[in-house]
Amino acid sequence: QKFVSLKLGVNIRTVQRWWRLFKNDLTLENKGGRGRKSSISKVAKIVITKSIGKKRQSVRGLSKKLKLKGHSVSQSTVYRYLTKEKGVKSYKCRRQPLITEKNMAARLKFCKERVNWTANDWKNIIFTDESPFESNHPPNRKNDCVWARNALDVEPFRW
Repeated sequence: QKFVSLKLGVNIRTVQRWWRLFKNDLTLENKGGRGRKSSISKVAKIVITKSIGKKRQSVRGLSKKLKLKGHSVSQSTVYRYLTKEKGVKSYKCRRQPLITEKNMAARLKFCKERVNWTANDWKNIIFTDESPFESNHPPNRKNDCVWARNALDVEPFRW
């Protein structure tokens, strides 16, 4: 038994247990049903799986949604299920400004009209894009994550 434990690189007690099982004609296979049972129900797993690839699916939001449906699942359990079982990762949406054809034409027209202006002409202009207010405020990017297998699967956020 000592030679076998050294050869296999396991503890001698393990080899002794194997030998005892072998002598009693018992199998050495692992018995099923051991370990802690999953706290996620089948319905909760379906809800979490459907959230993959969709926008605004934070772990906190999914946990809250499941608790409202009567499935008590913690945030860490949802995170663990998404990362370990489904193999996905949380990504933030890339911010990409929405520029329409009309907007591009208006910008080009503005530039062409003022191409020969002097510094004194520009002093009479007030640019409001540097003001602290935002007319179309982007949502909370911390909560607005997308669970996906890689960053290329995430569509950009247009604002």
